[in-house]
Amino acid sequence: MEEVPQANLWQRFYGGVGFFIAAFFGGLFLSVAEPILLSLTGSDVSDAIWPYAYRTLQWTMFLRGNLFLFTLGSSLLMFGTFIVLQRHVKGRENPRWANGIGLCLLGLLTGFIVLYFALDVFYLRGAFLLLPTAYGFLLLALLLMVGGIPHIPRDSSKARLSKHVLHIAGVFFAAWLVMPGIPALIGMAPSPPAAPTLGYGAEPGPFETSMSIHPYTMPDEVAQIQDSSESDIDFSIYLTLPTLPEDIVLDSVPLAILTHGWGYPTYEEYTDWIAHLSAKGMAVAFIQYPSDISPVIPDGFEATDIEGASNWPHHAYRALAFTAAFDEIERVALGANRSAAVDQVLGNHSIDPSHLWIGGHSLGGAYVFLSLYESLERNWGNETLFLDFESPWTRPSHPELQPNMSRLPDSTMIHFAQGIDDMSVDSCYSVHHQAVFSMLPQEHVLFIELQSDLYGYPRLVGTHYLPTNSVHDTLADWGIYRRIDAQADWVVARSRGDVFTESWAYEHLLNTPVLTDMGQWSDGQDVLPLLIHHEALTMNEKFAHCRT
Repeated sequence: MEEVPQANLWQRFYGGVGFFIAAFFGGLFLSVAEPILLSLTGSDVSDAIWPYAYRTLQWTMFLRGNLFLFTLGSSLLMFGTFIVLQRHVKGRENPRWANGIGLCLLGLLTGFIVLYFALDVFYLRGAFLLLPTAYGFLLLALLLMVGGIPHIPRDSSKARLSKHVLHIAGVFFAAWLVMPGIPALIGMAPSPPAAPTLGYGAEPGPFETSMSIHPYTMPDEVAQIQDSSESDIDFSIYLTLPTLPEDIVLDSVPLAILTHGWGYPTYEEYTDWIAHLSAKGMAVAFIQYPSDISPVIPDGFEATDIEGASNWPHHAYRALAFTAAFDEIERVALGANRSAAVDQVLGNHSIDPSHLWIGGHSLGGAYVFLSLYESLERNWGNETLFLDFESPWTRPSHPELQPNMSRLPDSTMIHFAQGIDDMSVDSCYSVHHQAVFSMLPQEHVLFIELQSDLYGYPRLVGTHYLPTNSVHDTLADWGIYRRIDAQADWVVARSRGDVFTESWAYEHLLNTPVLTDMGQWSDGQDVLPLLIHHEALTMNEKFAHCRT
């Protein structure tokens, strides 16, 4: 048999339809290579898709904030497409290599579009408008540049006819992706209310703030099971203090404890939250704790996650880190020999943990229970206590980690808050956590749902990450940071004996119109209000499924 020269094999492949098929599917594979690789290395589906999901969020927030650049870029893309189409009309075909690159990009884009819609079904819930619009413009441009003007030739084979029909369908699909974003691009869509300019939810104030970092010693048994993703972190207390004027008549400031979500030991993601607390006059301790750990699972261990609480050994190890972190807070902020950084900012003022705010997000929201346990054991929060659970996950079921609820002061208030389209944590966790505090007056223990409102642009969607800086939008300003301001004001006012401010803040923390109102769209349409639930587990049929 005569051997075919390698050059001829390449020429046959390059000159045939196989070259274009390989180019398309090569691009398609590149779009999904990362989640496939992560799955093959042991990550579950959610972890494998997470990097892409996070980039999707970042791309979308960039497009939101750069609408002019997006419009300009789309216009230039369409202008370039028009020039290529002019060449097609004059009978000048693209080089095969150019069409190969175009089909590779088309495959890459097809994969991204499929991933986007999968995320939209299971996570995003229509939250983002401009990213599919951008995909639509890119898809339209690539289809026109590679395939020319859509048409069905009069005389053609079935294969050729199928190609043209597919081309036309692709162009219509691209137009379908683009159309919902047009009102936003031309400024016709109603815009959401701006952040409040005065009062709760406005810029943090009235005090300036100062932050210092205090590493704490991780217990050996915890350090030994930390995963590589957090091996480079020097776990610390980020202590943010209000800068008080010299003439202010105060002996002390209250204490706030804030904990981050799983895989988010990042101070920079929570600075907005911290600023709203500290600028009201609170000392805020942001605790970094090791969330990504791999303890040995005992033989025969049966995992349970019942009524919002789980028995995973991870909780016990993280609790050891919490104890070490609280010891560090006592040493650097509360003791007689407190840190020089604290002395420099507070001067003669002290930090009084008897007036206490505790909050957290996601896993850190569930670990409000750990912070509460540590605080009550140290007799903190015995005068005033506010607990803020934002999208909380599963809490520890370990008997030795349960807070002593008999130590809760009479002045205890609690918010459980969650976006209605939170696809990361089920609302039943919040419902069961709320039931733990059934001994308190029901008007002081609220489960709050942030409704999604897709009426205008940008869309307001209650996602899991609203309390982080990455997703700080109007919905967060009105639904989260207004509450944070009122919570801080209530604790601070009680610590000062300021009855007027205490009463004002109190009204903003109950099921009243001043809490539930979310402002108006630019055309006067009311934004959907917050939904308030008392004793959701037993009194609301919406959550009947949580009882089983």
